[in-house]
Amino acid sequence: MPEPIVVTLQPLTPLWTGDADQRGNRIRETGILGSLRWWYEALVRGLGLYACDPSSGSCVYDERRKLVSICRACQLFGCTGYSRRFRLAVAGGGSAGQLTEVRILKPGTSNHRGWRIPRNVCAPFTLALHPLRPDALDDFERAAIRHTLHLIEQYGALGAKTSHGQGVVKITGWGTLPAVMETDAWIRAMKARPAKEDTNPQPAPDLSEFIGATITLDAAATSSADWWKLIPLTGLGSFSLGSNPTWVPSGPAVRARLRGWLRNSANFQNFNGNLPNERHRLMGYVPQRGEKGDPKGSDIFVTHLYKADERWSMRIFAFVPRGGNAVDHGVRQLLSDQKRLESEVAIGLGGLNVQAEPYPATVRALLGVGSAISE
Repeated sequence: MPEPIVVTLQPLTPLWTGDADQRGNRIRETGILGSLRWWYEALVRGLGLYACDPSSGSCVYDERRKLVSICRACQLFGCTGYSRRFRLAVAGGGSAGQLTEVRILKPGTSNHRGWRIPRNVCAPFTLALHPLRPDALDDFERAAIRHTLHLIEQYGALGAKTSHGQGVVKITGWGTLPAVMETDAWIRAMKARPAKEDTNPQPAPDLSEFIGATITLDAAATSSADWWKLIPLTGLGSFSLGSNPTWVPSGPAVRARLRGWLRNSANFQNFNGNLPNERHRLMGYVPQRGEKGDPKGSDIFVTHLYKADERWSMRIFAFVPRGGNAVDHGVRQLLSDQKRLESEVAIGLGGLNVQAEPYPATVRALLGVGSAISE
């Protein structure tokens, strides 16, 4: 059997892979696997191909039709009748710590619930991917895993509760996962694979609709001691940040600012629909007691501030349809307009000066190649 692929990661913000009892006492393989598959599905769809949504019913392998009966994501991560190509083992990391509540300083509403954020940034940990068959994890599949991890490291987040700030990681060792295929060759191989073809589920993450920016704090903004106290959140003192922190629980403050921006109808002059419904669709919603409706996860993600290479940064990213309605169009405009985005984030952070660097605009550029994908 081939040797396992081993990758070393350093969390830069808390990483949450808790179980149904909301315990984060260790990094759980199931949480990592679910996150890897979610990003890989987005990548497959971003290349114009089909990937099923396991939450609404995954593929079922048909022995007669072979790989044509299942999507490309199931070919790597498994489905009914077809096992995953590898077993994942996690070593190290440790506990995410107790969930601690933070709230907006002046929420403007009496029913503001606040957020519960893990206290700890875990220690470095390793992912070991053990091939389950001699032919598993060939060059194509290794490249698929590398591209997925690259997207998470550079532009996204790993694990659960990523919309509320968790999951920023840095890969400190690729180990036995070299860049075994040139990116364009891998894309061609992906499109040529026999696989189930269907209409992609909606809504579902699609990398062709991915948009975002890296936010960096001005060096002068963090030169004073306890600069993070400007962030308009209560409860930050419970995190023992001190005078030299490596992360600051700040994602909720910027999320609250973005929610406020979505409340302002002047930002969507050509929209005549129900703006609260659009806000819930994009930012997520949990029905309050007595209300009807199902919970909705966020399509807009805001990480906490983290320190890497002596710079303080955070990420804002979203999966918003390019051809959506006026609200979708407005959100995409905001996230691609450096000056407007810098202004909104600065206000959300209590006046800290920031710079915004938009993400690459094409899937190939996100994967590290400079031009648009040729069909």
